[in-house]
Amino acid sequence: MQDRPTSSELLAALADFLDNEMLPHTEGPLQYRVRVASNVANILQREQEFGNQTLVRERTHLCALLGISADELAPGSLVDQVEDLNQQLVTNLEDGNFGAEFESSAWEALMAIAREKLAIARPGYDSFDASGERP
Repeated sequence: MQDRPTSSELLAALADFLDNEMLPHTEGPLQYRVRVASNVANILQREQEFGNQTLVRERTHLCALLGISADELAPGSLVDQVEDLNQQLVTNLEDGNFGAEFESSAWEALMAIAREKLAIARPGYDSFDASGERP
């Protein structure tokens, strides 16, 4: 384990430096690139801080949707398990292998997963009320 500052703290400091010290002194294309770099640092910081928890919840949602116990998953990294579950979902959708209850369950699970990802990539967008969009 690394001592402090953590990678998350370093990324937050980098984003703060870019936003508060660099951005005010730039303009035009360079200002745009500094903004992009700041956004990248912020996304990486949130991913570092929350990414593993997000993957665990995505795995839980996908297991429930596919009717699979987490104990049944192939051994491997959390990322590999989530990728495998997503591929199983795609295969089931392509093959039409789902029951009548699936659409409602899928909507809930996929919206929850999307919100989790948006909370990392674009905070604020994760609170969109999609109840009117529901199939």
